[in-house]
Amino acid sequence: MNQNQLNRQLAINYAILKKLVQDDQEVNRFITKDNLLELLDVQTFYHTHFSAMKFVEFFPMVYGLLRRETEASFAQLKPRIRIYNRYEKEYPISFFHDLGQNAPLFIYTCGDIDLFDRKLPKLVLVSTMGKTDQMIQASLNLLDQFDGSKEVLVLSQQTPLNHIVYSKIHTLSVSSIVFVNHALNKSIFKSTFFPCNQTKIKHLLISAISPDESNLDQHQHLTDTLAVSMSKAGVLLSDQASDLKLESCLRLLSSHKPIIVPFFEYARHELILTLRPEHLRENIDSMLLHPHSK
Repeated sequence: MNQNQLNRQLAINYAILKKLVQDDQEVNRFITKDNLLELLDVQTFYHTHFSAMKFVEFFPMVYGLLRRETEASFAQLKPRIRIYNRYEKEYPISFFHDLGQNAPLFIYTCGDIDLFDRKLPKLVLVSTMGKTDQMIQASLNLLDQFDGSKEVLVLSQQTPLNHIVYSKIHTLSVSSIVFVNHALNKSIFKSTFFPCNQTKIKHLLISAISPDESNLDQHQHLTDTLAVSMSKAGVLLSDQASDLKLESCLRLLSSHKPIIVPFFEYARHELILTLRPEHLRENIDSMLLHPHSK
């Protein structure tokens, strides 16, 4: 069993354990780097660490049903999805640094994991739902400046504009990381996402959602948080000052990461930078690629 196969089995058993316990916070409190591999025997882990007050008489039947259901869900994952647990060296350290034990125990990836490299200048794009055609077009025109750039554009796939931006990025010579608020199942690659590893440009999809999860809305906050955590700065694709109160913007500021507002005339905050669209690229290069030159 290689590491990816091991992580897959651990992720399946973790999903089963959460269903048995029915308290995700309680489950995460008990799982540590030292006992993670004990999840390979999820029945023993459950009876060792949790009060077996539920499903005592019917435990074998309940466990068997949960295992079949969970394994069937994981069979829907796209082939060659890579799974990482938060205690191995490949797992992005910024997630664990920013979220601690609330960092997802497993992440699911498709694409080029070289983009995990912390030295790469990553820039998260922040947008909102209700944008006018004019603002959408201005945002797409702005992206043209990144054609051939060394920055990695980061998206959280939560708004219609970000779906349009995602499609635009794939017409440019620029790498991207997209945080997906959905399991990386076969079906989404037929309708929403481009195939992984089929272009010369590096792209990566990341999800913290296992295939058996059904309530996706409750994970959007985490998905957005991970996108900000991996980035060094943000770009707000809006001309409305009220959008600076978006959670992603507030999270950037609280992490002392700058927000670039190319469609604002001015801003009264040292971390909110009003860079005109035509000068955006040169200023970002200076800020992210040569941070000590200023």
